[in-house]
Amino acid sequence: MLSRARPVCYVAVLALSGAFFACSSQAIDRGQASGGSSGTSGTSGSSGTSVTSGTGGSSGTSGHGGSSGAGTVMIPDYTASPCYGESATTNVYDLVTHGTHPVAATCRAEGDKVRLYVADELWETKVDADAPVLGQGEVDAFMARYELTGSSASTHPELGILPTDELVFGSLTGSALTDGKLDVFVIDSSGAGDGYLCGWCTPKVLHLDGPSLRSLHTDKTLSIAAHESFHAIHRGYDPDEEVWVDESLAQSAMIVNGFYTDQTWVDEFMHNTNQAWGPGVNDVTSFDYGAGLLFGTYLFEHGGTDLLNAITHEPANGWTGIDRALATVGDSATGYGLFQDMAIAAFLNDADKGYGFRSIELDSKVLPYDVTTGMTISDTLESYGLMFVTFDADATSVTVDAPTTVSARLVLTGSTIAVHDVPLGDPFPFDENKTVRVLVLTTTKTAKVSISAD
Repeated sequence: MLSRARPVCYVAVLALSGAFFACSSQAIDRGQASGGSSGTSGTSGSSGTSVTSGTGGSSGTSGHGGSSGAGTVMIPDYTASPCYGESATTNVYDLVTHGTHPVAATCRAEGDKVRLYVADELWETKVDADAPVLGQGEVDAFMARYELTGSSASTHPELGILPTDELVFGSLTGSALTDGKLDVFVIDSSGAGDGYLCGWCTPKVLHLDGPSLRSLHTDKTLSIAAHESFHAIHRGYDPDEEVWVDESLAQSAMIVNGFYTDQTWVDEFMHNTNQAWGPGVNDVTSFDYGAGLLFGTYLFEHGGTDLLNAITHEPANGWTGIDRALATVGDSATGYGLFQDMAIAAFLNDADKGYGFRSIELDSKVLPYDVTTGMTISDTLESYGLMFVTFDADATSVTVDAPTTVSARLVLTGSTIAVHDVPLGDPFPFDENKTVRVLVLTTTKTAKVSISAD
């Protein structure tokens, strides 16, 4: 699975039989993501200098992952690294042949848990006049933020991205390490995407696309590194997890580290929620990263890092795995129930009343169906898609006609929020003392639904 580049992934999966394990922050057919500027970032310091965490690229309009630093750390002299100057080769996906080809690289830094290699063809080059030179300063700044110090919005701002991922989700296991360290290669994927976990590499390594990312130390780049590092961790504990769970948790790794650089994906999902976004979809090219970020963030805000860790380590897959992880941390909720709660939170966006998000800001509103009294609307509800229905002031009841795979929840507000399960096929009266906010429908299987108001 290459980095969420949908036109590429279809052929890639066919060619390499599912060896692509991970996708990252931006689809190449969607343009610049709203967060994590990849524009001018200047030079990034050099060995022996200090760096303030969170610097090196704006996080755009994010509500959580700002660029303010958690502290200042001294950058080690990475040119004195044990591996510095050593040659290595990695196999990079080829968009033309849909196979792989070897790329020569050289070690430019080694930290406590990471070796960073840069493709020889990219070293000391720049994508264009506005991009920084891909040299030692860029390498140093990336390593400092990846290993040593986090964003001020991180759950552990005193730690770098990889240590934070390991503390929250679990330690990297031997299958992803070379001599106890994770190898990261900065390469040119020729448009395949921003980065991915190389599943055909042994052991697995991270590939970051230098030309696509433009700079190694923007929030966007570090967010991708957080996402892909989670995949490397997760493979060691639950290698056959369903794609949508794996990717939703990888999205949560961005938020855990204080980055909200996938806002464009969230905005687009909010405008098209009736889609088969993940559950039951085992093809990463059909996974929607906006929905995955919302659900991963909701799981994080509901159960904290203990729940994220439990899901990562739970060998059971899909909803069953999430349910078992919830039970492990002593929570009686179900994954499907939390998904339905997340849908209400996306519409109401009111965390103070129990349905909203605190880690991210939702700039886009859900686009609901409007039902007028005496009117019936019908539509196809996609598998695990979400339909939001609002009513005019004269409506006194609603009737939902749908198969039993569909669940409908009516949200009423007053001084508090009340949520009612709506039975199918019979009129459900509205509470005169409450304001009807929205009817939320989802289904475990694609279904035809009709909603009428009286």
